[in-house]
Amino acid sequence: MNEALKNLFKSLAPFSEEDLETASPFFKIETFQKNEYFSKAGRISDRIGFVGSGLFHSFYTIKGKETTTYFQPPGTLATALASFLQMKPALENIQALETSELIVIDRKNLLNLYDENWKWQQVGRVITEQYYIIMEKRLIALQSQSAQERYENFLLEYPELLKSVPLYYIASFLGISPETLSRIRKSK
Repeated sequence: MNEALKNLFKSLAPFSEEDLETASPFFKIETFQKNEYFSKAGRISDRIGFVGSGLFHSFYTIKGKETTTYFQPPGTLATALASFLQMKPALENIQALETSELIVIDRKNLLNLYDENWKWQQVGRVITEQYYIIMEKRLIALQSQSAQERYENFLLEYPELLKSVPLYYIASFLGISPETLSRIRKSK
């Protein structure tokens, strides 16, 4: 378990170093090559990953059209949460956009941690709450902001992604066409 992940856990619950060392064997480091999937639509996603390095994006495909829902840069979590919680096939994919490293825990080991120490239950609750808030903000932005406003907010929230993410993924994330994104960028 790296320091960034330890710091995240300590920010969510009052963990001691001993608590985190006890849990450390449950977390495994996995490397993903560009275009490799951490989670695939149609399969049950029973793992959560903390992005140590690299970059992932979440997306779903309906009628052949791919729609980006989230980006997961270092320091964020990657999971198909609905699938993880309900143990039903995922609707979305999570794919590496570059060679990336995740620190992964599977559902069985996470549930064991929940049983062993209430602090892990708190971590699960707070992360789920944060995930819900992010989803709600995104939904409201897609329904109430102009394309220009969504792009400006994207620049504030993810300035580093503009250099490393293909523009068609960014356009998809913003709910606009690549041509509209191009016009917005030219007007700046």
